[in-house]
Amino acid sequence: MTQQAELFREIEKLSPQYFGEVIDFVGYLQYKEQQEKMKHTGDKPTSTHDIELFEKYADELNAEAEDVLLYQNMYMDEIEK
Repeated sequence: MTQQAELFREIEKLSPQYFGEVIDFVGYLQYKEQQEKMKHTGDKPTSTHDIELFEKYADELNAEAEDVLLYQNMYMDEIEK
């Protein structure tokens, strides 16, 4: 089995609620690959490009951080009981 086929098989096992996170992670890997290519060619990202990427993922990152903080607060409340 190829790695690509194995990856698809693993993704298909996931509950559909996690597909958005898989897509986000793929976007992150694409960004990382682009950064590596720029590092090797000496190109520098434009400010506009960086701002667009930040705006694209800012809401998702903020929501993820909020979820973590809410979970942490629930956990701390349970410990205090």
